[in-house]
Amino acid sequence: MKVYMCTPLRVFEILVLTSCINFIYGQRFADENYYPVGFYDNQQRQYEMIKTALKKLDNEPEWVKDWPDPSVKLGQVSGVALDNEGRLLVFHRASNVWDATTFSNRNVYQRIGEPPIPHHTILTFNDTGELVDMWGQNLFYIPHGITVDPQGNVWVTDVALHQVFKFKPDLRDKPAMVLGDKFVPGRDDMHFCKPSAVAVLANGDFFVADGYCNHRILKFSPEGSIILQWGTSNGDSPFVLNVPHALTLAEEQQVVCVADREHGRVPCFRADNGTFVQHYRSWLIGSRLFSVAYSPVHGGRLYVVNGPNEAVPVRGYVIDYQSGKLLQTFAPSQGFANPHDIVVSPDGSKVYVAELNPYKVYKFVDETLRNESRVNKKTNSTVHVKPTATVEVAGVSVAGSGGEWWRGALGGAGGAAVAALLALAALALLRARNNGRKGVTRRRWEYSHGEFKLRRLLERRRFTRVHSDDSDDEPAPMLPHPPANA
Repeated sequence: MKVYMCTPLRVFEILVLTSCINFIYGQRFADENYYPVGFYDNQQRQYEMIKTALKKLDNEPEWVKDWPDPSVKLGQVSGVALDNEGRLLVFHRASNVWDATTFSNRNVYQRIGEPPIPHHTILTFNDTGELVDMWGQNLFYIPHGITVDPQGNVWVTDVALHQVFKFKPDLRDKPAMVLGDKFVPGRDDMHFCKPSAVAVLANGDFFVADGYCNHRILKFSPEGSIILQWGTSNGDSPFVLNVPHALTLAEEQQVVCVADREHGRVPCFRADNGTFVQHYRSWLIGSRLFSVAYSPVHGGRLYVVNGPNEAVPVRGYVIDYQSGKLLQTFAPSQGFANPHDIVVSPDGSKVYVAELNPYKVYKFVDETLRNESRVNKKTNSTVHVKPTATVEVAGVSVAGSGGEWWRGALGGAGGAAVAALLALAALALLRARNNGRKGVTRRRWEYSHGEFKLRRLLERRRFTRVHSDDSDDEPAPMLPHPPANA
């Protein structure tokens, strides 16, 4: 018979083990004695702050119940888009799912030997929610993003295939263009790694968010040649992206905006040369932002959905493009769980949200904007998205595939125009001084780090003076403002 002696060392080990077990169980169970002093008070203050902020916003657009036809079976809904007739295209994964076993640690799809999804992955619904068309069978493995260009072509991405596809309206069983190497992830000019979204300009140029691995945006010509690219995963510049998850175009603003998912923000870049313009974020939206859409109504509005997080509720928000203020918030009565994509009609009256899990699509209607749209149609003043009218300036302030900054010469015409403008400004300033005028404030035209540059002047839609304390790294002002300790 063995006898175990409780030496002082063993007693100490037992006490340490007991303390660890008590600590673990104290964290596991909601016993207030195991939380820091004031924990529940802080939680209550956060809750009250959020509730007060949400009350300051208009609760529009309103959710449309029982839309679409509930008899239509969906899989994981990854993307939504509106065609040129205003019908909704839903991109879903049918019987396939993206889970922890789908990819290797090198981003290679683990079920390459299996056939593509045999079901229709692209479904078209009319305004009343009836299924009017379906296609996309035997083509995709893990669908992600979808958009429709002004010519009616449908563009999609598949993260398992690491490819981007373009389908013509009259030929949907075979893509008209394929970019990327099938099942092969990469970072060079010939490869993507889980590309997430596409956005197409009126002139046929298009953008691809090479989202989950490469954290970059690429711009292509209509033929599929790379024009420029920017984005990196490291550093502290506005070009640092962490899962660029969705894209939207504001052509009359001459920008492409990105849902920078894991940074919880929407950075916007010039569509012609990739220069950073501004970005939007709010404590009420939180640290994760899954998708963004744009409507030109009332000077421009951004529609966003955030994602699951511990700090704030999961909802949709409407942001004024010019001021950066939060205007509206929306969600179904039961709330969102995992919204993944959003699209809005040009007049802002209809908003659609795709939810990854549960497998759902939601429709919201803004009655105020819908009534305005009806009036505009009667007076033949329907709001249209204006095409961009800027001169292409290649390679200004963008990051290449290796993360370096590209720089290029400005076009001769643009340079001449700016030179003339600066000459006039200098002449006016000289005359003011000669006339003994006072109060002329001296400010720097700057881009970043205190450098004296004219780039900011060239890149702004309007010639706006930038104070010396302005910074492109700061978010645009958004309401409601967080308290000082938030």
